[in-house]
Amino acid sequence: MMPLLYLAALALPSEEAEGGLDFFNVGQSATIWTILIFLVSLPLMWKVVFGPITKALEDRENAARDAARAAETAREDTERLMQAAKADSEDAMRESREMVKAEKAKAAELGEKLRNEARAEAERERARAQEELDRTLTAARETLRREAVALGIEVAEKVMTREFSGEDQKRLVSDFSKEVGA
Repeated sequence: MMPLLYLAALALPSEEAEGGLDFFNVGQSATIWTILIFLVSLPLMWKVVFGPITKALEDRENAARDAARAAETAREDTERLMQAAKADSEDAMRESREMVKAEKAKAAELGEKLRNEARAEAERERARAQEELDRTLTAARETLRREAVALGIEVAEKVMTREFSGEDQKRLVSDFSKEVGA
């Protein structure tokens, strides 16, 4: 409202001008011309200057909002992916613990099986060695008996071929009678 009053005051005739407005007077007319030019050029400036600036500012504000939305979406996606990765990691750890536990159980079973097989094999080997020892011992006894018999026969042959003295005969008869009498 104030500018209109100021314009009206400026449009009043001055004392120097006789009966009308002196638009070419630099004092008052420059202000009027400036305001008039401004008002005439205001729609042009609004369209050419302020419009693109306003549009650029709105575009910038929209881009900032979009970037903020995109950042929030990316943050939510990242958080969701991190939770999924954490869950996957926990699942993988649980599965690996279960696999290790299962493999330990298999290893224990295999170890027990191998120990049992080794015990059975050792027992079979011991039994086979005992049988071999018994056969060898029986064979050695048989050989020893045969050699003893052969040696006894040989000694008996030598004794038979030798002449007995009277004293030898008496001793032989005495030993024989002790054995028979006993």
